[in-house]
Amino acid sequence: MLKFLRPALILSAALLPLLGDSYTPASAQERQGCFMVNDTGQLVDLSAICPSAVPVQIAEQPTLGTGDIQVTLRWTSTDDLDMAVTDPEGQIVTYFNPSVASGGQLDVDANAGCSETTSSPIENIFWPPSEAPEGEYAIEISLYSRCGTASGPISYTLTLLVQGNTETFTGTVDDQNPIATYPFSLPR
Repeated sequence: MLKFLRPALILSAALLPLLGDSYTPASAQERQGCFMVNDTGQLVDLSAICPSAVPVQIAEQPTLGTGDIQVTLRWTSTDDLDMAVTDPEGQIVTYFNPSVASGGQLDVDANAGCSETTSSPIENIFWPPSEAPEGEYAIEISLYSRCGTASGPISYTLTLLVQGNTETFTGTVDDQNPIATYPFSLPR
């Protein structure tokens, strides 16, 4: 090994002076912002002409109640959709009646009355574990109010969780067809 190392050292010692000033060791520094290196090797700050980053705000997702039954409605407009679930005894969980004797509760009601709107709204109704009565239920989704200037159909996704089994439905509501209904049952 010494046989190969010795010629390499001699060769590098002979070539290094020939490179003269054109050999400069490279160094790396990490900087944030908008910069460039000019032809003389100087760093130039270009922040005055570069666009600045726009901060992205991520909407905090609400904690959703769950249990024997969980019905979650999601849509992507600032309009106010409402959801109501009728239990087997005819009691209705909705924005004007957020809890019923059978245990059903509305815990999230987004874009209510077009105040504090979000473009990724959620509504959630649930029955805690072991509280949901057995029988037939009905979900009603309705276009309660247009909160903006849009007039087309509003697409939504409805997720239904019944005793650990999940079903997902998609649909639309609009001014001509403002209500959609989904029946389901809770067997024991």
